[in-house]
Amino acid sequence: MNNLRSTRKEQGLNQRELAERSHTPQSTVSELERGVRKPWVGVVRRLSEALNTPIQQLFPDEWERMRD
Repeated sequence: MNNLRSTRKEQGLNQRELAERSHTPQSTVSELERGVRKPWVGVVRRLSEALNTPIQQLFPDEWERMRD
């Protein structure tokens, strides 16, 4: 499970705005929010920075796998 969608909405952003802030395609943001795509570290870092939110808060399950 990821918290990307809820964090984005809490900050009042739509997917396009987050995509622009994070230099990530909007389709990738959408796929990550829906769980269709597994995140890779570069994208996760950019999203984390754009939302000023720790990676482990946005993607707690994936964070554990990335650390291993």
